[in-house]
Amino acid sequence: MLRSPATPPNKFTFTFLLKSCLKNSAPHFVKHIHCHLTLFGFASDPFLQTALVSLYADTGLIEMARHVFDKMPHRDIVSYTALVSAYASCGLVDAARQAFDEMPERNAVSWGAVIAAYSQSGQHVEALALFRDMQRVAGVDPTEATLVSVLSSAAHVSALKEGDWVHRYIWRNRIPLTASLGTALLTMYAKCGSIVDAMNVFDEMPQRDAPAWTAMILALATHGQCNQALHFFNRMVSLGFRPDRVTFIGVLTACSHGGFLDTGRYHFACMKDFYNIAPGVEHYGCMVDILGRTGHVEEAWNLVQAMPVEPDTLVLKGLLSACSNHGYVSFAEWTFKKLIALDASNASPYVMLANTFASVGKWSNAEGVRKMMRDRGVAKTAGCSLIELDGVVHQFVAGDNEDHPEIEVIRAMLHGMGQVLIDGHGEHV
Repeated sequence: MLRSPATPPNKFTFTFLLKSCLKNSAPHFVKHIHCHLTLFGFASDPFLQTALVSLYADTGLIEMARHVFDKMPHRDIVSYTALVSAYASCGLVDAARQAFDEMPERNAVSWGAVIAAYSQSGQHVEALALFRDMQRVAGVDPTEATLVSVLSSAAHVSALKEGDWVHRYIWRNRIPLTASLGTALLTMYAKCGSIVDAMNVFDEMPQRDAPAWTAMILALATHGQCNQALHFFNRMVSLGFRPDRVTFIGVLTACSHGGFLDTGRYHFACMKDFYNIAPGVEHYGCMVDILGRTGHVEEAWNLVQAMPVEPDTLVLKGLLSACSNHGYVSFAEWTFKKLIALDASNASPYVMLANTFASVGKWSNAEGVRKMMRDRGVAKTAGCSLIELDGVVHQFVAGDNEDHPEIEVIRAMLHGMGQVLIDGHGEHV
């Protein structure tokens, strides 16, 4: 078209061109297109400028995205939302929040963009707090994408009340339970410990795609319903859905928790031989766990040695745990050295190696490992638990709860419980 002077591009040409770049991830075209927008006199068009902001962010050029935004003569809610999403896509949550706070007005999409920014960055408590502000202060109805973000955050911090509210909201407003929304909802219930509710959501979904089946398999596997997880996998395949890498993590997790050694070996081989999926470190980690749990430590060792990539901490911890449980000292020492080379401040490898020595009666070696911990200043990570109450997630760390605003009330309750609970001999517990 550029080589044909009789048909110069117009605004609509660039509209479709920018959409094509966004959908097909064509980063090498973005500056080229920007130059031609200027050349043909469309650089000040608000719609095209907004699309450019998104395109620059999509290619990681956030400074150029901000430059285009700052040059816009008129910024509306759409352009501001594009900037918020641009910062979010680059992991710049504080900048996304600042852009959101600067907006002269906000709608459901802009609220959803900033909530997604917090959710995707792992700041789930903040995402849920923003969602409450969106409901109670702004009175804005969430979009489906926002509900998915909120369910994801609720799942990560086990905020069952928040997730259950979203479910009731979907039901009250007769929002279609799409595959993505249903998958987010069942995942939330599963991670909050309610596998029955997760199963009910799955059964209610009018349409299920491969990610929905995968989410259900993972949920069943992590809840110890191993036979059911494998049954769902067989149903998924029989219906023509193709499993992916995540699906096989669920399948192998089920085999690990159920102690299904031969089934685990079979599915691990099927990944490569039938589905042409190269196993990743997660799959190797699952197989090491299966072999370790069933006492096949030498096979687990050989599998780790044959890995095409370097084993990560997940794989190595699984191997070290197996060595510790079954007294394989030489394997444990090799694995320990690998682990502390990756993270010398993590206490668990030291503890497992010390336990390995103790299990075979090598008490001086065990004490030597503990001395090494003390000399290097390595301390065991304190236990931590979370509980959600009235929409607020409370965190409790062992030995470090003095700062909780209701610590005295908590202590009084614990004392009262101790007075009520008695053992079979009539003595207080």
